[in-house]
Parts: sequence; structure tokens; C-alpha cells
Amino acid sequence: MKLRSAVATGALTGVALVAAAAPAMAMGSGNPYEDMQAGVTYTVYEPTFTAGLKQQHVGPNLVPAAPGVEQNLFALYGKKHGRNLNITEGNPMTSDIGVGELVKTTKVNGQTAKVYAYCDPESTKKCSLADISKVGGHVDVTLPAGPNLRETRVWVETIGPKAISGQQLIKVAQGLQPVS
Repeated sequence: MKLRSAVATGALTGVALVAAAAPAMAMGSGNPYEDMQAGVTYTVYEPTFTAGLKQQHVGPNLVPAAPGVEQNLFALYGKKHGRNLNITEGNPMTSDIGVGELVKTTKVNGQTAKVYAYCDPESTKKCSLADISKVGGHVDVTLPAGPNLRETRVWVETIGPKAISGQQLIKVAQGLQPVS
């Protein structure tokens, strides 16, 4: 239980920081995913399905990248105290993701994706895909490079007791499309 609380608390703190920083994003094409693609050499992917959650923020991750490393993209959908979804993209990743139990492997854009649930590591109960809607979890996949770009590692995550379902989480990952 402590791990799940720590993951949720850390993520919600990040959500609050992102919400505070959202107005600082520069204006450009009108599509923040396209704007992000203009500044990085990894392929930026945009979701076509967000489980009905409204976009709150899309832009550079607030975790600073090391010198010479491109900033990761961070997208937040939903509400920090309600149903939520976040997407982190980069190559390499400049932050960490919650630790979970592998509950499924699936295909996303032809690549093998791993699906994790944030179950209590001290529990003797086997963790399942269904647990994601109760405790949260994430999909981890490396997606192909677009023309003249590099491949991209993507984390699609939902957190807490109001998390989206494991099937919805997979559907979000499977709906990711490279921006043009």
C-alpha cells in the first residue's frame, strides 16, 4: 500500500506542477504535439483516443533533461483528483515511471508493449489487468521512428482509485499516431 500511495502522491504533485506551468507554453501551430515535434529528433506520437478525458497540458516534461539531452514530452488528460491519464514520450526518458507488476503483453503499432498494474507488492493476491482501474498502471512501449527521426519510448499511465481501465489504457496506447 505504501508504494501505491507514494506513486500516486508523486504523480499528483507532478500534475499540480504541470497545471501551474501550462500557461507558459509557447504558441505555434495550434497543435502542441506538432509544436513539440519541431524541437526534438525523436518521433512524437499523438493519441487518437483518450478515454473521454479532456486535455489539460501537452508540452515539455517539467523534469529537466541533462545537458545535451532532448526534453521529454508530457501530456496530461483528466483531473488531478479524478480520472486521469498521462503520456510521457522521449528518447531517452528523463524521468521515472511507477513500479508495477507485469500483467499483460500486447502489440502497439507492431511493437511489443508491456502492461503493468500498481498492485500492492506485499499482497499475496495475483495482480491482473482488472486491477488497473482500482490502483493504476501503465503501458511501456518503444515505437518506431518516423522519417528522419528516432524511435520513441512511450509511457501511457493512469493513477489512483479513479484510474481508467486496463483495456482503455491499452486502447490509448494502440491509438497513438506519429504527428506529421
